[in-house]
Amino acid sequence: MKPLSLTRFELYKLFSRKSVWIFFAIMVFCIYLPLQILTSSSGGYAGYYQSVPPTAQQVQQAKSELKKIAPKLEGTAGLPNNEVNILNRAYLRDTAILNAETGSAIKPDLEMLQQSINKLKAQGQIGFTYRADTLEYNMMKHLPYIGFGHYNGASNMMVDFFKTYGLIIFGAIILVGLSPVFSEEYSLGTDSFLLTAKRGRRQLVTSKILASTLYVLVMEGILLLVNVASNLSLFDIGGFDYPLQSIALYSAPFHLSVAQYIGVAVLIQLLGGVAFGFLIMLLSSFNRSTLVTFFVSAGIFALPELIVLMFGLKNWAQTLMDFSYTGLIQVSRLFKSFVAYNVFGYPVLYPILVIGLAILVSIPIVWLTYRVYCRHQIA
Repeated sequence: MKPLSLTRFELYKLFSRKSVWIFFAIMVFCIYLPLQILTSSSGGYAGYYQSVPPTAQQVQQAKSELKKIAPKLEGTAGLPNNEVNILNRAYLRDTAILNAETGSAIKPDLEMLQQSINKLKAQGQIGFTYRADTLEYNMMKHLPYIGFGHYNGASNMMVDFFKTYGLIIFGAIILVGLSPVFSEEYSLGTDSFLLTAKRGRRQLVTSKILASTLYVLVMEGILLLVNVASNLSLFDIGGFDYPLQSIALYSAPFHLSVAQYIGVAVLIQLLGGVAFGFLIMLLSSFNRSTLVTFFVSAGIFALPELIVLMFGLKNWAQTLMDFSYTGLIQVSRLFKSFVAYNVFGYPVLYPILVIGLAILVSIPIVWLTYRVYCRHQIA
């Protein structure tokens, strides 16, 4: 059988697993979509974000309106709900405008970093801390205007998908789909009939790796369609051109709009999914039982999250999560705050380091998969 035909056959086996589509349908149509519809129906107002410096006229108008709104908000007991909602929205809008009058939201952070850099330089301490502060300062300096307020429309919901439903559904689909890749053949005895020549064994492993990578790619694409279609249809369309830092969770000084972050998140989650898939395939090559492969892989995926829940305040627990497959597939951890690791005295950004490590670790994992399967055939 030609390598291309073998890869197509492996793809067919992956996508013809009923368990994958049953699980996907339950998660999307029975859990995710109903909860999103419920959120959309009860949410109402998408919020307000002041994305540009306010004009003097905006500031004056906000001050004038707040003087009228404040007394009304103190005695809302007898007011209709609609009127109370209108007052709250006006209050949030005017507060965001007045907060933005003082400048960008990151202005205090820039000033603190500048003071720290000057102090370290004056003391002659130009090691890692000085370099890290300088890197963070330069990254912040090139950010666009970061405003005030909060917007919770489709763009924010799409961003949130990656670290919540996307993490769970994507991780589980990879587990369900790839755990039987080798284990199933061992348990059914079909491995003894497949390509007994040494070249044939290597071709079989190559076809399984290619098919599994394509499987992860297609599933990530399907999840992206679900994410985009559901949130654009249920929530207010806007906020895609806002800076990533407009979302409260993300303060790392990466110059990305919300739309750009969504694109980057897809690529990072895909990379994490492929790397995790390689690990599952290695475990599958060791085990005759699909269930053993599934539960061991699921444990590797879930354990970092459980440890963070139990020991969240411990630095080692956060570091474990930061450098786990779970943390990489979650994506949001890479952009929550500025984090740089000391590599020979120089700061290396956490996202660059963890992505690089994921790629490097995958190389010996793939090599071991070839070695284990080929030796099993010989045995």
